[in-house]
Amino acid sequence: MNRDKKLRVLYIGSPELFSKGASAIHIMKMCQAMGKLGIDTELIIPSNRNRAELLEYYGVESNFRLTLFPYFSNSSVRNIAHGVLGSLYTKLFRRNKYDLVITRNIIYAYLSTTLFKIPTVYDAHHPLVKGGASLFNSFKDSKYLIRFSTNSKGLADIYLNKGLPKEKLVVAHNGVELEKFQDTSTMKEYREELGLPVDKKIICYAGNIYEGRGVEKLIDVSLRLKNVLFLIVGGLEEDVNRYKRIVQEKGAHNFELAGFVPHKMVPPYLLASDILVMPYTTKMTIKGGTKAQEFTSPIKLFEYMAAVRPIVATSISSVKEILEDGVNAVLVEPDSADSLFEGLLKVIEDHDLADRIALNAGADIKNYTWEERVKKLLGLE
Repeated sequence: MNRDKKLRVLYIGSPELFSKGASAIHIMKMCQAMGKLGIDTELIIPSNRNRAELLEYYGVESNFRLTLFPYFSNSSVRNIAHGVLGSLYTKLFRRNKYDLVITRNIIYAYLSTTLFKIPTVYDAHHPLVKGGASLFNSFKDSKYLIRFSTNSKGLADIYLNKGLPKEKLVVAHNGVELEKFQDTSTMKEYREELGLPVDKKIICYAGNIYEGRGVEKLIDVSLRLKNVLFLIVGGLEEDVNRYKRIVQEKGAHNFELAGFVPHKMVPPYLLASDILVMPYTTKMTIKGGTKAQEFTSPIKLFEYMAAVRPIVATSISSVKEILEDGVNAVLVEPDSADSLFEGLLKVIEDHDLADRIALNAGADIKNYTWEERVKKLLGLE
């Protein structure tokens, strides 16, 4: 790759927009990061909203171009249509206007590498879904597949076992936008702004609350730490309502579910909290019900680290790629409410430990910005 000229990258993304999922957040942050690195970036994305709405909703700068394609609410139709239309557009209308394409759309990757001979980086975030194996096998050895990235070592192992050439692989964990966590407001000011009590310790979980995320365990722990406010930020409406019923049934009066908030509002909640928790179980799932403890790379983990608050997390394999017990977090057993209680109590009572792991996490996060992820993805390190 010629470092003397400005790199030109197209990003083909097909996520569900304005939803409670993380895919669109990831794509928008990656394109913003490329813009910050001086990369000439164009995001080609299906959308039924305009550019200004997209940038405002996802809280990103206008330092990359947005080309909008027709949007289909059905995810299968959207992915297939965008993969086909995106590859045709790239080949016919963007010829010689880019150096390579990044995509999370496997239809596009298949067409770009096997038919249109487009230099492509495929960025995988989950194992192959139904029908994906034949597409993957058709392009994994293509010379036009410049690089194949995964967002965890666990996911990398899955693809290597399916025959991905090791020399094409790069592991690039998800990242964070550090600037969102550098406000000079105090914890008290954040709490007043969000309507949270200023006189209680707050233990916060932020993110989706799909099956296996450990919310039930956290509710049980709240019954043993009644002087602490447990706060859940995020979740689909049906999941939030289900856990509200459980909270009421168990009488957990110090357990609150704030529901979904726009992603740009997550940092204030984290900065208003004393402890950040990630109570995933070994049966944790992602959208669609896929079990993911071996390969998940939750954006929230990196946001927790950027908030420089003590983290208590369960020791599932993918989390241990980033966190080390007693160094930058307290890690506990993943399926035990007792272990989760003991870990949280340790951080509450041992102020030196809490300060040390928070500061270490804050130092480590510099290796996990979106800009650092882009560099790994594009071989710019």
